[in-house]
Amino acid sequence: MVDFTGTVYFDFEGADSWRLFSLLTRAAAEGIRVDVDWIGFPVGGPGDREAMTPGVRALAAHAAVVEPVRQQVVRQALFTLVHRQGDSLDAELTYRAAAKVAGLDGDVLLAAIPQVGFTTLAAAHERAVAGGITATPTIARHGPPVRVVTNPAIHHGPAKPRLELIDRMLEDDGIWELVKP
Repeated sequence: MVDFTGTVYFDFEGADSWRLFSLLTRAAAEGIRVDVDWIGFPVGGPGDREAMTPGVRALAAHAAVVEPVRQQVVRQALFTLVHRQGDSLDAELTYRAAAKVAGLDGDVLLAAIPQVGFTTLAAAHERAVAGGITATPTIARHGPPVRVVTNPAIHHGPAKPRLELIDRMLEDDGIWELVKP
């Protein structure tokens, strides 16, 4: 059995984050043990608590859920609602739907976003920047972080070979960038 571990720094708006999420989900279905932490990373920083962008609000909603299993469900729901259903991160209904799927009270989640979620997200952002994270999605383990840029072809074919390639990049600090047009 293959194990894939690390910390994934992500956003909910970007297609690359969505495709990496989909790849890891497929890999788990193929029998790979995927054990990653998902940390929201607003690329320009979290900004101002009172004037959160929709993307920061979504990451703060994710960060506000402290129970790992429920947080996983909220993450899956937000990704699915945005990238498959076309829902907006501006809409309160999107957060209520994600909360409902996770068995959470939508009012409680929405109230936690500006307090717990934003504070947690801002602290995580500071640590990530100190660790060399500059973009999403990026995977970090024990060496330099690896940014994962994909295209829609990642949805075709088995996930395992692609995940093994990413895994080898994470382990080989001598390869810094591979670019394919």
